[in-house]
Amino acid sequence: MLRRIVDFLNPWKRNDPNLLEYLELNEWYESLSEEEQRKLGKYSTVFGESDVGALLNQSISSTSQTQQSYLKSVGSRAARNEDYEFAEKVLLRALEAEDDNPNDRHFVYNTLIRMYYDQRDERADAIENCIKYCKEDIDHIDEFLSVLDQDSNIDHLPSIPSFKRLAIIYERQGKYRDAVEICEMALERGLTDGTKGGFEGRKQRLQSQIDDS
Repeated sequence: MLRRIVDFLNPWKRNDPNLLEYLELNEWYESLSEEEQRKLGKYSTVFGESDVGALLNQSISSTSQTQQSYLKSVGSRAARNEDYEFAEKVLLRALEAEDDNPNDRHFVYNTLIRMYYDQRDERADAIENCIKYCKEDIDHIDEFLSVLDQDSNIDHLPSIPSFKRLAIIYERQGKYRDAVEICEMALERGLTDGTKGGFEGRKQRLQSQIDDS
């Protein structure tokens, strides 16, 4: 961050940085294997395969991307291509971004949650990791909702996957009271789960299972 300020105040000091230098990811990039560097180039564009040298090393004077938003996009594309190992590496790095913000962080969590759940039958720690990042997203969700509340273009709250996913996992694990608690947290925030009955209907069904046990 300091380097950006210095370069802005003294534009004759050096040539324009490339994207990774601008986002202060060049050291992280150098730590990647050659195959991972190639994948970074591939997933850095919506057009797929690209020349990593041409794409990532071209000079730029500015970009609307932040470190976290860039890594979020790369990780999301990798996950959509089921390149889960690389996606995980990128997304976990995104959570460490210096320019961390509620909006990008939430969507990083969304991708991690979906990615781990999709691997539940192949990866021993998939559900454990899914639960972990559902909880982390829920812990930060009020910050995200506060950002949405300030956006005049948003007239209704979106579905927040972490609540529904965690409630489903707890129900399948027989942890009905924990699942009810998640439903109540969602209801307190006026959230929906995309189903006809919503979290209220889900809560009632879970409560019936508790009463019958």
